[in-house]
Amino acid sequence: MSREQADITIVGLGPGPARHWTGAAQIALEGATVLFVRAHPGMDLGDLTGRQGVIDIEPLCQPDAAAGGRWRAAVLAVCDAAERHPVVLSIPGHPRFGEGLVLGTLAEAARRGLTTRVLDGISVVDLIATALGVDPLLEGVQCFTGRQVLAEIPEEPFAGGAFSGSPHRPLLFTHMYEAETMSGVARLLGRILPPDHPVTRIEAAGMPEERISQHTLSGLACVEAGPLVALWVPAQAELEATRDPRTLQHIVARLREPDGCPWDREQTHQSLRDAIIDEAYEVTDAIDSGDPDNLAEELGDLLLLITMHAQIASEAGTFAIEDVQESIATKIIGRHPHVFGDDIVESEADLHRIWREAKARERAARPGKGGLKDLDGEPRSMPALTRATRVLRDRPLVPDTASSTPEQRADRLLRAIAEVVAAGDDPDAVLRARLIQHATGGADPGRVARDPASEPSDVSGE
Repeated sequence: MSREQADITIVGLGPGPARHWTGAAQIALEGATVLFVRAHPGMDLGDLTGRQGVIDIEPLCQPDAAAGGRWRAAVLAVCDAAERHPVVLSIPGHPRFGEGLVLGTLAEAARRGLTTRVLDGISVVDLIATALGVDPLLEGVQCFTGRQVLAEIPEEPFAGGAFSGSPHRPLLFTHMYEAETMSGVARLLGRILPPDHPVTRIEAAGMPEERISQHTLSGLACVEAGPLVALWVPAQAELEATRDPRTLQHIVARLREPDGCPWDREQTHQSLRDAIIDEAYEVTDAIDSGDPDNLAEELGDLLLLITMHAQIASEAGTFAIEDVQESIATKIIGRHPHVFGDDIVESEADLHRIWREAKARERAARPGKGGLKDLDGEPRSMPALTRATRVLRDRPLVPDTASSTPEQRADRLLRAIAEVVAAGDDPDAVLRARLIQHATGGADPGRVARDPASEPSDVSGE
């Protein structure tokens, strides 16, 4: 059978009228003995639907999850007919632009051994580009179908990172059929764009009833949806896309350029060493204060230093921020096969087993690449009192006040900490309170209860 005699010929109708059909499409439509037609409401198909042998497939395109999805009945009808004689399936727009019916038909045809061919049509992207006077290729437009993108993204607050769109390039959303889709896209865009960001609504692009209106992201949920509605979201300027993590990466790189900031250019891993510790303490203070705005700000300061370290390393050719992201993402995925894989967790023992196995795999993959920890298993740069608290919980000492040499005095200090730990107090909290009392001349604060926030985690992230 030749290419011109395929079992199923899929034709793009563009916006509808015959003047928008390609020559190949017109020949296929005029020669069809069995023609399946799907059209959007309001599309002008001329005398196409009045011909003999034309079947309106739209009634078959109904939600029916139990039978395999919205398009299943229509797909079966087309392929069943094609097993008896060649058929033509006509689709609005371009068959390769957001058409689930086409994808389903091609897959089912391949399964049955039926031959297919696809004939181009004017796509919704073509029509919107003309209506708005934009060049999708030069502007790097990101195209999404409203229904599908929402179906693939979890509900808030678990949608972080699931949407691949970037505010650095324009976004185009088609298939904005329902109010729920419109409000869902509005929530999605709210994660990466400010409330006053402009949005253009386009309805019936390329048709006589074409309508274009301007809105803002904050009002998008109230904008009318419809079968021929699309949204155009322009890109933000390079330094305005501050909700995108790549913007911070660019800012830090710019600061480090030869004509950037002299102070930032002078920084090294060593010069920023204490700063990252200080910022970690400020994050801790923000957590203790219960102030979410302050916590967000302090986490940003910490993120800045992480990005700065990665940029310094990138300049040295040792690693880049992408290596940092890859390393931690790979590690976390590997340590959670019960979330990202097929492992089943039925008890806390299962969790510990999975954790041990993951750690063993990591060590085997990177022999001799352990973390910078001392013999007691704690980080070498950890503050002494914090370290002593952890060690003494596992290896308690009997308090003893006798001492004379520096070694004995060090031992007395260690035993004093042991006494505080044995009493159920936190040494850092006790010492901090006593220092405040001493500096202010106040009364003895007395026994200070254990600070739950200072308790170390039982399961290390390392």
